[in-house]
Amino acid sequence: MIKSKNILYALLIFGGIAGSVLAIENTSFELPKTNKVYELKKVTNLAFTYGEKLNYRIHYGPFNAGHCEFLVGNSPVEVNNRKSFHIKVVGKSAGLVDAMFNVRDEYESYIDEEAIIPWKQIKKVKEGNYTDSDFILFDQRNGFATSRRGKISIEEQTQDVVSAIYFARTTDMSNAKIGDIFPVKFYMDGENYLLRFRYVGKEKLKTDIGTFNTLVIKPQLIKGRVFKDDEALTLWVTDDENKIPLLVESSIFVGSIKAQITKMENIRNPVRARVK
Repeated sequence: MIKSKNILYALLIFGGIAGSVLAIENTSFELPKTNKVYELKKVTNLAFTYGEKLNYRIHYGPFNAGHCEFLVGNSPVEVNNRKSFHIKVVGKSAGLVDAMFNVRDEYESYIDEEAIIPWKQIKKVKEGNYTDSDFILFDQRNGFATSRRGKISIEEQTQDVVSAIYFARTTDMSNAKIGDIFPVKFYMDGENYLLRFRYVGKEKLKTDIGTFNTLVIKPQLIKGRVFKDDEALTLWVTDDENKIPLLVESSIFVGSIKAQITKMENIRNPVRARVK
């Protein structure tokens, strides 16, 4: 079955580098409980701002499988007495895939404007007859995440599936060397993960909305889950301050998935990576 989770993995894996989805390394881990109070570190964000909108078309093999939309709210919302981004990700199946599986997934995250860490997340998943929902609260100062799955300890600057994308887009890769590894701490479905992505170089990429200079990333993934091997997924993001995810290609056990950008609006900076 082609689940939207596979589609979102393909997009959310960008979280590894300035604009892609993440890669889960090894297995989940439980952190020891401590009395330490974490500092809310300010992160320099030159990549995105309020009102940004990114749209993607998803292909499953030869089929138009659906589309996915990333929306940043137009203005700050207050969470825990701090200005925050309200970001929504919506994935929907289309065509034959929709007739067979009827995917309707939504993720919402409230992300601190300065620290680029999540305060809360709302998850609503519908894939055929399967449904799932969750509401996660992140206590980033005391190091806990609480959801319907329970309460666990988290590390400093722990991300969720949406915030990880935007946090990664803030990564400064101007001095990255081929082979450099960038880790991201990540919470999903009641467990902690360590995510890694490997920088492999630069390429020109032609898309439906233009040709771009890009950074190319290979996330390192768990084998035996969705993907065939630990580098079955490749990501392309704009080689500029915006680090916009443009394309994800992956091989999975039941075929291949490709997600390509179709529209971008309200981008924070001029898209200097566009060459034509």
